[in-house]
Amino acid sequence: MKTKLSCLELIHQYEQAPSSALFSQETVAAILDCSLAMIERDRWMGTGVPFVKIGRMVRYRKIDIDAWLGGHALFQSTSQCVTMKRAYDE
Repeated sequence: MKTKLSCLELIHQYEQAPSSALFSQETVAAILDCSLAMIERDRWMGTGVPFVKIGRMVRYRKIDIDAWLGGHALFQSTSQCVTMKRAYDE
């Protein structure tokens, strides 16, 4: 029987792994600090982290997770984020 790892343990494993490593959606949820439902919804909508399908298993490559995170803008305040979103929508 598999023991369930804590979020901190999953993040630690992620940080120590090579860029070619594959991770479960539980690890991605721990890294993004979100629910499994959000990971699944984003995958279904095509807006989430790119994934690999191996049979029935869904896995995420570390290199893809890092690239996806790097592709998001960094903000120093919520007002900055709102201003940027308005400019993007126009």
